[in-house]
Amino acid sequence: MPKRTFLPILLLALLCTGCMNYSEVELVGVRNARLTRLDAQGLSATITVEVNNPNNYRITLADPDVDLYLNDEVVGKAVLDSAVVLAPKSVALYDVPLRATFTQGKGNPLPLLLGSALGGGLKLGAKGTVVGKARGLRKRFPFEAEQPIDLR
Repeated sequence: MPKRTFLPILLLALLCTGCMNYSEVELVGVRNARLTRLDAQGLSATITVEVNNPNNYRITLADPDVDLYLNDEVVGKAVLDSAVVLAPKSVALYDVPLRATFTQGKGNPLPLLLGSALGGGLKLGAKGTVVGKARGLRKRFPFEAEQPIDLR
C-alpha cells in the first residue's frame, strides 16, 4: 500500500476509535411489569426498566437470548416485539415489550397459571442476554430481572 493512502486510513481509524469510548450500560432496576396476554399457549408482557447509558451515543437493544420464568419455573424463550433505543448520556425508563410461547416438554403451564390466579399474583422473571448495537459495533449484555405481578 502506498504511503500516501496508508496515513489517511490510519488517522481515520485512530479518530474513530477515540469517538467510541465505551462505558458499561447499567440496568438500574425493574420499575413495573404488566401482563398484556396470558393463556395456555404463552404470554405477552411489558416490562418497564430503568437504564443508565453513560455513553455519548444511542444504543439499540435487539436479539435477546432470554429465558422467561413464572414463579421460578422456566416457561419459554422471550422475544422482543420491537427494538429498544437507549438515549445517550441518560438514566431513563424504557418499556420493553416481550412475548413468549410456552416451551413444549416443560410440562403443562395451566396448573401454574391457575395456582397463581387463585393466589392473586405471580412472579415474572427474565434472565439472559441482549445485544447492544451502536455505530456498527455490537456487544452482548447479560441481565437478570424479577418482578411480582398482582393479578387482582
